[in-house]
Amino acid sequence: MSTVQVGVRRGGRIVDTIERPLHETPHGPAVKYKRHLWRVADGNIDVDGPSLDETHPASPNPVVPQPDPGPPPDDSAVRERIIAAPATARQLVEAGPGTGKTELAARRLARLVGHELDPGEILVLSFSRSAVRTLSRRIGRIDDAEPQVIEELRHLSIRTFDSWAFRMLRLLGEAPGALLSRTHDANIAALTAMATGGRRDDVRRFVGGRRHIIVDEFQDLPGVRGDLVLALLSLMASPGEHGCGFTILGDPAQAIFGFASGEREDGTLFPTPREYWEEVCRTYAGDLVQETLVRNHRADPPLARLSAGLRSVLLGDRPDREKLRVMLTAIARLPEPDQPLGRGLLEAATGGSRAILTQTNGEAVRVLQALYGKDVDAATVPVRLRAGHHAALAPAWIAALLRKVRSTSLPRSQFGRIYAHLGKIWGDDGCERVGLPAEEVAWIRLARASGAAEDATSIDLALLRERLAWPDAFPDDQPVADDGIIVTTVHQSKGMEFDEVTLLEPEERASDDEGGEGDPGERASVAYVGISRAARTLARAPAGQIHRVPVHWKFREERRRLCCRQRQWLNVEMGLRGDIDPLGFADPDLLGGAEGVEDLQAFLLAGAGSLAGHKVMLCKHRLEDRAVWHIHLQEETGPGRLLGRTANQLSTDLLSVLHKQGYKLPRTIMNLRISSVGTVTADGTGRLGEPERTSGLWLGIGLFGTGDFKTWKDAD
Repeated sequence: MSTVQVGVRRGGRIVDTIERPLHETPHGPAVKYKRHLWRVADGNIDVDGPSLDETHPASPNPVVPQPDPGPPPDDSAVRERIIAAPATARQLVEAGPGTGKTELAARRLARLVGHELDPGEILVLSFSRSAVRTLSRRIGRIDDAEPQVIEELRHLSIRTFDSWAFRMLRLLGEAPGALLSRTHDANIAALTAMATGGRRDDVRRFVGGRRHIIVDEFQDLPGVRGDLVLALLSLMASPGEHGCGFTILGDPAQAIFGFASGEREDGTLFPTPREYWEEVCRTYAGDLVQETLVRNHRADPPLARLSAGLRSVLLGDRPDREKLRVMLTAIARLPEPDQPLGRGLLEAATGGSRAILTQTNGEAVRVLQALYGKDVDAATVPVRLRAGHHAALAPAWIAALLRKVRSTSLPRSQFGRIYAHLGKIWGDDGCERVGLPAEEVAWIRLARASGAAEDATSIDLALLRERLAWPDAFPDDQPVADDGIIVTTVHQSKGMEFDEVTLLEPEERASDDEGGEGDPGERASVAYVGISRAARTLARAPAGQIHRVPVHWKFREERRRLCCRQRQWLNVEMGLRGDIDPLGFADPDLLGGAEGVEDLQAFLLAGAGSLAGHKVMLCKHRLEDRAVWHIHLQEETGPGRLLGRTANQLSTDLLSVLHKQGYKLPRTIMNLRISSVGTVTADGTGRLGEPERTSGLWLGIGLFGTGDFKTWKDAD
């Protein structure tokens, strides 16, 4: 097959030149471009018209199985077997999307707690916070369990691998500061090494008297997390020995994190997700019960049939590239939304949960910016970004309640008085704005975060402040605002489901910025996962609706930021942990004295539920011997209310990409938005006034998106 160079014609002019293999078809010579076959005429292809595979398809629609297979068989008996199995049972459950895996796990837990085990004898681990939140909510909605069982289920340990490994390493004597300086993967690998090495007995002791382990989304645990699962099972549920049981749930068709496997420290390759699955089957062959769930309870019948057809393709023996072609064809044939990406799409709300799913974090950021448009205000319909690297703040209700505490210890009785007093002042709307839990729940969460027992009679505020940033400080099921529209990547959407899903059409590329290395089998699974998130409506947004997608650039201390260069403009992701100076939100010197601090804190309290999404402008200032940017709420005419300032980390990272090319730091940075209002704390409160100097807690904001600025040099 010969290769030819052809021009790409769009809008009557040549916009690109490509080199592709030449295909001879019944309709003349053709080349592949953007996953479609285009006829070559006069050395060009015209992409304004239909492609050959759209006007002359080579085969019937490969997406929906023909003929219609009809409804899947009833699997209620299988579900009941899984739920009712004894605590010692060792089960591996294959559950496709929409088959009620989360409901099954919730009922399995209710059965174990109601008949055999105490909550402290069960450990539940999952890949993502979203999956943990979904399971926790489902547990709270079990309608046929005894009231005392529902109450006991509140005390279950449901954790992500990241936060659980952090907690275990702390108990094993690791310094929190050292753990925070390492990546989650490094901490997980360290725990696995202890569990399989000389500290095996110590790890077993701190895991505690667990008699059943539940692992969710097992297919998404390659690399260090897969190794940790095998080590944990070997430690607590040794093959051939009775005692601790387990229930592992997953779906090989949804394995989309294989790119994260890489190599172990000794240079050997981690197994693939499927190989981890097969290792469990091989290790526990003697007493492992394998079950399969097949009936889709989530999606409407047309989407359920589409999902079933595509899943059969993925699990079949076609070549990976053919599987990818089928998935991309399925997406290409989805209808487009009535409105393009923008405010119009937000306003066309039909009710229910909604999401826009992208392939990369950079695409998610651009979609978010397209939805917000140029308006400086937050959208009427909330938009929530679940992608990128912006720092998540501790819940706003903590500082809202405790900012004015004047002692280092908080007795339970005093907390109750503060809660009642402020709750009355704020009213129901104010309590909802800051996300205030019920009094008893709030106290328990604060006690746990500070390292005290749930029934503690007082809390050490210094310990609470120290632990606010720890991954295990608050439950992984901490509620977040999921109203409005969620913008996230397909990878981050695992464990989530939505009534309406819009998929950003994947662009043809050789490799993925997120690390996928262009593996066609994994890309096919990613496309399938995106399709299978929808319950009611599934649509496609053409990739051409977003432009100049940022990709990851590396900075000091293993930081990565999404960046994009366009002529003299530079777009840099901002809002990472350490980008903002937490003292700035309570600094009298910056804010105009004690009255200025109080005024800002009152403003943030009132705007806790509405400021997310509002645009900010950063204006450069000198602070002692370094440059920082003051964070202003942006108004139509320019910078408005002063909110805080950036930290030296951001200045250092910007200098690293500007200085070597002779550019100066920008005077203003545009187009960032507020991610949330939350609780912040910091060392060095001696420069602050009261009450912040004593309580060490106050309200602040997080930022997300790309800060955009024009590069410049001195005239000389």
